[in-house]
Amino acid sequence: MTTLTSRHITPQHCANLRHKGMYVLPDDSEGVMEAYRDPIEATAFWCGCTQKAFGPDGRPVTAELCRSGRHCCE
Repeated sequence: MTTLTSRHITPQHCANLRHKGMYVLPDDSEGVMEAYRDPIEATAFWCGCTQKAFGPDGRPVTAELCRSGRHCCE
C-alpha cells in the first residue's frame, strides 16, 4: 500500500489525521499547485480511528490540534 502524503499533514501530526486531499494525486509537474493554495484554512479533517470530525478524546480534529501531546495522538 502506498503511503499517504499531504501538504497539510507533517510527521509532527497524528498518524490518524486525514483529509480528502490525501486521496487525490495532483499533477504538479510544473509547480502549478502553488497558484491554487488558499491562505484560508478550509480543509475538512477527520480522524481515522473514529471516522468523524472528533477524535477518540471527543475533541475536534484539526491540523493544529492533532499533534504530539494529545493523549490519543499516534
